[in-house]
Amino acid sequence: MTGEDLIRAINNNTTLMGLKNCPGVPAQMSCAVYGKVQDDVGNDVIDNASMKYQIEQALLFRGDHSQTAVWHFLITGSAVHHFVVIPWYKQSVGTVYTVFMAYEHKKGDEYGYSVDKYVKHINPAPGEIKGYKTVWTANDLSTMLSDLLTKSNAWEEYFGNVGPAQADIIRYYQYKTTALSSAVSNVNQYKELCR
Repeated sequence: MTGEDLIRAINNNTTLMGLKNCPGVPAQMSCAVYGKVQDDVGNDVIDNASMKYQIEQALLFRGDHSQTAVWHFLITGSAVHHFVVIPWYKQSVGTVYTVFMAYEHKKGDEYGYSVDKYVKHINPAPGEIKGYKTVWTANDLSTMLSDLLTKSNAWEEYFGNVGPAQADIIRYYQYKTTALSSAVSNVNQYKELCR
């Protein structure tokens, strides 16, 4: 099993692709990968104080080429947004990451998109440059996290045409490392939303 197998299984899972609210993405992705919802434990943050070091720590994956994990990122500031990062190993590159998200459609606005629309770059989801890619390098993801804290236009660049907002703090929760083989099997069997 490879990381590509896991990302393909996630992309082929209609239940996961149909998620439309951002807090549901970490809950349901973790349920799909591990077989049950994971708890947000710890209080790891990225802020402007020691941003470079904090980002390096946030992107450190201690698994090997046959393992993966689900990481929940929670951005707070003038708005709130959740997304998931899946770390995996790619031959000749090392650790790479895949980002998944949805954006909640609030009553009375035109914003909001499902995970499927994020993956397919369908407006208002972000386009190919700063939106979904199967492979994000550590540098790509580090730039994204840094931009979110320092650039006023980064919210819409990375999250799409969802209205402007500014991130103040990024919290993250790294769920346990797990075998790719069990993760792929669990995702392939995932049909109903976890409670």
